[in-house]
Amino acid sequence: MTTNQRIIFNEMPHGLPNPKTSLIVDNTLSIDLDNVPLRGGILVKALAFSLDPYMRNRMRPVDIPGDIDAFPLGETITGFSVAVVLRSETPLIQVGQHVYGFMLYQRYTVIPSIDANALGMKGLSLQVLDNKYNLPWRYYVGILGMSGQTAYYGLKDISNPKPGETLYISAACGAVGHLVVQLAKDQGLKVIASCGSDQKVSLVKSLGADHVFNYKTADTAAELKAHGPIDIYFDLVGGPTLEAAIDNLACNSRLNLWLLNRYRAKMQGLVVIDWADKYLDEFHDTVPRDLAAGKLKYLEHVYHGMDRVGEALVDLLIGNNVGKSVLVLEDDA
Repeated sequence: MTTNQRIIFNEMPHGLPNPKTSLIVDNTLSIDLDNVPLRGGILVKALAFSLDPYMRNRMRPVDIPGDIDAFPLGETITGFSVAVVLRSETPLIQVGQHVYGFMLYQRYTVIPSIDANALGMKGLSLQVLDNKYNLPWRYYVGILGMSGQTAYYGLKDISNPKPGETLYISAACGAVGHLVVQLAKDQGLKVIASCGSDQKVSLVKSLGADHVFNYKTADTAAELKAHGPIDIYFDLVGGPTLEAAIDNLACNSRLNLWLLNRYRAKMQGLVVIDWADKYLDEFHDTVPRDLAAGKLKYLEHVYHGMDRVGEALVDLLIGNNVGKSVLVLEDDA
């Protein structure tokens, strides 16, 4: 028997999660890797877990509705993962292949069907990965996963950019923002970017942004007035930053969040799974190629081992991370 380490939702937080008690690592489960029934499915070994801000919203009582199911107290949490297939009873997935999708955050999992952990949501089902550029597997819970797809789809479809336009991106050093900066520059846009530390300002400048400022020490409205007006606002924070952006919109501007009739602005909500059918193949043809060629740079904040989950999630929620936060269990198996 093999210990099957997992991450449990242990304590309901009030405000920020407690890094030591809200999520805990449990070692009480074991699994017989050779004989556990697969029920026509697959047995996988997890390699990396995604850490994302939406996880805080799932830390609520299960009877409170939300846009995604709550984490049940005392149970293993779920999220975007990449894993390697150890055994298979389906012709659709072969031993040794790697898969990506919504999975239990535990070391080993039997998955009876590709939709087993998808919470009934299209786009969360398992995908067999084709890593033709031999990139690190953990990239598939970052730039090649949900956060990268959010940047790609949101800029391409909702924003509809035209060369010479001005884009403003908040949280520009985060998992989505740093890719938006690079994609926008590649499409000929002027990019204004904001982030929360001088270190992050330097990083985003190195990615090619035209003007970057620290929103904690600068006046956001003044910065946007001096360098705008804004044709496209890719909002990742809301609040006063959104208000400042609205006050500095160009006519016929596009926002990924709000509609403001006065500016004839276009608003559309962005949920990454809604664009998968339209753009997922194109994304997988384009982004891995450009990443392997060095055309795109990837910022990630890697934590090794399940026991770092509490610290990593709190770092993410208060902005102590740089780029995409990833919990890595095993490198490139």
